[in-house]
Amino acid sequence: MALILVSSRQHGSASVPSTGVGTTVGGPVEFEHGNDEYRHRMQVNLLAAVLLIVLVGAGMWIADAMVDNQKAHGCYSSGQRFCSLI
Repeated sequence: MALILVSSRQHGSASVPSTGVGTTVGGPVEFEHGNDEYRHRMQVNLLAAVLLIVLVGAGMWIADAMVDNQKAHGCYSSGQRFCSLI
């Protein structure tokens, strides 16, 4: 998988503007040694993934608790006593 890097900056006075066609960025091996920006991006991505997993888990727990509460309320409102969730 190759990513295309599009740059509109000119480096030096005699450089030709880059069209971005054919310019690729290497894989993670290229960035392993000494690129703190790549490491920081990966840490932020990992943190975002963990946060997303926690939020989805909390949402599922709340939805399950609401369903259990609705079942118990339906049992009690029908006049039964000692309703237990099975």
